[in-house]
Order: sequence, then C-alpha cells, then structure tokens
Amino acid sequence: MTIMTCAGVTATRAACTGGCAIDPALRAHHDRLLTVEYDVDEVLELMELAVTWGELEYAEEPLVGPEQWVAFAATHLWVDAGRAERIFSLAADIAARGAVPVRLAA
Repeated sequence: MTIMTCAGVTATRAACTGGCAIDPALRAHHDRLLTVEYDVDEVLELMELAVTWGELEYAEEPLVGPEQWVAFAATHLWVDAGRAERIFSLAADIAARGAVPVRLAA
C-alpha cells in the first residue's frame, strides 16, 4: 500500500483522494485524523485510542477503527507521507497488541 505525499510544495494539510470512501457518520473523526501530521494533541488522542481499543467499548462511538487506519492513510495525500505512515502504522500496531495480555516483570 502506497501512502502519498501532496505534490505541491505549499501543501499544509492532508487531503482526501478519490479512494477515500469514509462513512458519513465517521466524518468528524475522519477530519480529526487528517490533522495528525501537525496537531500533537490529535496524535496523542489517536495513541490513547489505540492503547485503550482492546480494553474499552467503542462500538457506539462514530470512530474510524484501528483496522482501517493504515488504509485511511493510504487513501489520503499527506504533507509528509513517511510521517503519516509511521503515525498510523504505529497506532494500528499498538491497538493490535492490546488484544494480547502483557506480562510485566516482577
């Protein structure tokens, strides 16, 4: 899956491509995810969501889920595609690991 960088040198934020087919009910979360490149608070929100995904019930909330995060990144244009890929891949990996109990050393 290729994550694309905006072609314009003056690009300052992410944008949808023709492949973005997000459910309209998820639009608010979609728009927040588009800001992770430059909004540290949104990166932190995404990481908190990833960490708690396996522990808390999010079924009733209109959220783009972790199983969609890497594809989400691939269906948008980014100012820095490498950074976007790292953010979404890391978040998806964290969420996936949340399903496995972690043993802490005594």
